[in-house]
Amino acid sequence: MNFRVAFLLLSTAITPAFAQSGPSESEQREACMGDAMRLCSAYIPDRAQIRNCMAGQRDQLSPQCRAVFEASAQAQRSQPVRNH
Repeated sequence: MNFRVAFLLLSTAITPAFAQSGPSESEQREACMGDAMRLCSAYIPDRAQIRNCMAGQRDQLSPQCRAVFEASAQAQRSQPVRNH
């Protein structure tokens, strides 16, 4: 697979893995692109599978990517629950 195509697919796939009010998209990509390619490239282009793969291998993520996952989880926990 062409590197450019893989980059585009992964950049759109890993971004939704994080809470909306957490780190910015560029921070997420910068921190986790290498980990996504290294650990989860077999799941391209399935966004859900890439998210699950990265979450399942959290202990193998780089410190920067792990910090982004943790910051996003914290942001998600602090969001108010909506009752419809």
